[in-house]
Amino acid sequence: MNTQNLAATRLTRLLHPDAAPALGVFLPAGFPNWTAGIDLLHSFARNGAGVLEVGVPSASPVLDGPVISAAYDQALQQGVRMTHVMTTVRHAAESGAPVVVMSYWSSVADFGVQRFADELAAAGAAGAMVPDLPLTEAGPWLAAAHAAGISTPQFVPRDVSDADLTQFGAAASGWMYAPAVAATTGYQGALDLTGMQHFTRRLRARTQQPIVAGIGISTPIRARAIAPLVDGIVIGSPLVRPLLEHPGKPGHNQAAAQVRAFADALRDAAPAPNPHSTASA
Repeated sequence: MNTQNLAATRLTRLLHPDAAPALGVFLPAGFPNWTAGIDLLHSFARNGAGVLEVGVPSASPVLDGPVISAAYDQALQQGVRMTHVMTTVRHAAESGAPVVVMSYWSSVADFGVQRFADELAAAGAAGAMVPDLPLTEAGPWLAAAHAAGISTPQFVPRDVSDADLTQFGAAASGWMYAPAVAATTGYQGALDLTGMQHFTRRLRARTQQPIVAGIGISTPIRARAIAPLVDGIVIGSPLVRPLLEHPGKPGHNQAAAQVRAFADALRDAAPAPNPHSTASA
């Protein structure tokens, strides 16, 4: 039986329920180009990101809005392949921050399920999330990841039934991903904080995994509002957007400034309530 690799262990410690919420940042591999993407991930770590999430570029990113989709298209047009993803993970891991890969299932299946897990582990990844993989079909992936010692965060739809929620909790390691809204990435509309509070309570009642929120957390103010409910927040579109709109150093500086602003918003946030604490009231 395999055990967690060191990166997965660092991820577990970072998302400890008694700590302030961690900031995760998302960037597709090979975006905005091969070298700049790696440099940006290191810059994000220096500016307050605790977790680096590397996206596997996809031609059919069904859960992503136009901003992330455009970044994927740019990376694919520049010839990014899975070998580039693994090299990006290896370089990003040198920052000391845990690296988690986000990939759609077709990319994993095409590359080879066990090969994907093994090469991620060898590259220093803490885990990988496959958000479009149905739980009923996830057995081979979960087994491969477990054998490789990497975590398997689970994307949990907002409309999930209680029965399925229990199954997500059993399949998850690393974290449970709770979208702040039922929308694609890049959403900037209204947030229902009461609904998000109810959702995270349902999650915590059925899992001891950390809860990480994303989608719709488009500003540091929103991050501060969501922070008391979760153990971590992942942002992507707020970083990718300036890189698309302002190529080169101006966009890089704006993206780094966004990371600092989100990190500052979370730094003084109170830890999320820990329903599993054994301390007496």
